Amino acid sequence: MRSPLLVLLSGVLALGCDRAPTSEATPPTGGSATAAGAPGAPGAPSTPSVAEPPPPPPADLDVAELQAALKCGPGSKSKPCAVLAKVASCAAWTPSVPSGDGRWLGRAWSVEGAKTTEVFVAMRVRNVPLTEIGPGQLNLKIALIEIPKSEESAFDNAERALRSYERGDVPPRASPTLEYLKQRKEWPDAPAVRTRGGQVFAVAQGGTYFCEGPRRTVLAVQLPETGRGSGNGLYAELWATTW
Repeated sequence: MRSPLLVLLSGVLALGCDRAPTSEATPPTGGSATAAGAPGAPGAPSTPSVAEPPPPPPADLDVAELQAALKCGPGSKSKPCAVLAKVASCAAWTPSVPSGDGRWLGRAWSVEGAKTTEVFVAMRVRNVPLTEIGPGQLNLKIALIEIPKSEESAFDNAERALRSYERGDVPPRASPTLEYLKQRKEWPDAPAVRTRGGQVFAVAQGGTYFCEGPRRTVLAVQLPETGRGSGNGLYAELWATTW
């Protein structure tokens, strides 16, 4: 005769053998299963992207080096030297363009060795979204061009318009030069950054430096890709026409 205890144990073991395996005991199989906590899985912590650090700002324009190369001295009548004298005491330029697209007109002196040529120049400053700039860059693009002689009407009337600005007047609204600046579509835009001392530096050619001169003019010095300290380059003073 079996004891009651043996009968009870036999019943428990029989129930355990008849029970089907649970899903918890079955490991996930197949390529569609995603381990908990794996990157991209729902609820998994995201890895923050690390922003690229901006490069160190470039140095300011070396005015003394260029003055020495151009032999600028007291009483010098050189126009490039006159621009450099203003740059030596200029203020930081804030290229504010409420309209998003501003234009400037100016006169400049192009130096190539012993030859200095007076030219007319135009500039555009265009606001751009942050998605179009790199680390440390200003949210704008700058283009500085020489007005070609082939644009006869604009070129021939540039002197008249500039003299109006130099006197503190406003050129006629029908000025062919101002109309040319307004209608021009193609501009060689360049990104810009701040220098260590607060000048604006456009990354074009060997670099173009901008600062604010007397009467809210903009002073610009564009250097060649080679021979930056030779004195060669473009020395300009510009007036805002539209902003």
